[in-house]
Amino acid sequence: MADTNELSLPGSVPVSNIVLGTMYFGSRISQTQSERLLDTFVSMGGNQIDTARCYADWIPGGAGASEKAIGKWLSGKKRESVFLGTKGGIKPRGYNATRGDLSQENLEKDLKASLTALQTDYIDLYWLHRDDLRFSPGEIVERMNQWIRQGYIRYFGVSNWTAKRIMEANEYAASHGLSGAVASQIQYGLGICTPSDWGDSTIVCMDNSEYMAYEKLQIPVYGYSAQAEGYFPLYIRGGSGALGSDTRKKYDTPVNRIRADRLKQLMKKKQYSLSWIMAEYVLRSSFPAMFIMGGSNESRMKEIMGQYNCGKKQLTDEEWEIILKTTP
Repeated sequence: MADTNELSLPGSVPVSNIVLGTMYFGSRISQTQSERLLDTFVSMGGNQIDTARCYADWIPGGAGASEKAIGKWLSGKKRESVFLGTKGGIKPRGYNATRGDLSQENLEKDLKASLTALQTDYIDLYWLHRDDLRFSPGEIVERMNQWIRQGYIRYFGVSNWTAKRIMEANEYAASHGLSGAVASQIQYGLGICTPSDWGDSTIVCMDNSEYMAYEKLQIPVYGYSAQAEGYFPLYIRGGSGALGSDTRKKYDTPVNRIRADRLKQLMKKKQYSLSWIMAEYVLRSSFPAMFIMGGSNESRMKEIMGQYNCGKKQLTDEEWEIILKTTP
């Protein structure tokens, strides 16, 4: 396996640093193809699966499809062989705005629906999909620990929380003998963007301040949208004109264009796996980090998992310095 920090939790099976993202499983990706992708991932040493209660709810008939697809596949497997994460506590797209709802009523509704769809008695890592500033970190920690005691979840993590709120939650947990958030999921990858670029003020993107905070926190950071929606291969092949409107809006910035141009120059000198470079950027962090891999492309999955299993760094530190310089 790759020379990276692995997620280490008491009583947990070892987990892969590559996490399979399943947003469109069971909706845009058929059940048959979803199961094939899951089988491929597991056969190549992956065991972390990431889904969410709200995935594909913006597609007619898609609500809950990802969890249901995984549940059907999981029903024929040994449950303990995978490390399963799902998310709840969010108002879906189309409900005024995407925002967190961490009320006990809403969380219980989401958890019950997730357990049913996933055909399991427990969730390994339950993510709070958005923060909800109506509640103190302590209140939220107490709710999650109740579920841990009841056996519904093994651990909880937070998605789109600032590092400051995570610190407050974990300080409360430590002072009260409770379990704190074991991991954080934010937008993090070689493609830099901001909540403004996304048009969603409720998401949290990695920046210098958050990065330094995680160096102190030293909890695993799961990078979502870490492949930047294919920005780099598309831009390298055809420039800004090759990008879809959403990808252009989020990622076609001066800094990302510089990074893409430098990658292109390096690739002229040496054969690189561009897909693996996206993963390597996250995994080389100075804190434990997990790369959430988009699960729609089987050949790309095999490429990334193959590189991961080789355990070799593709780029030297000097090459990374060239790519990450912020000036032309």
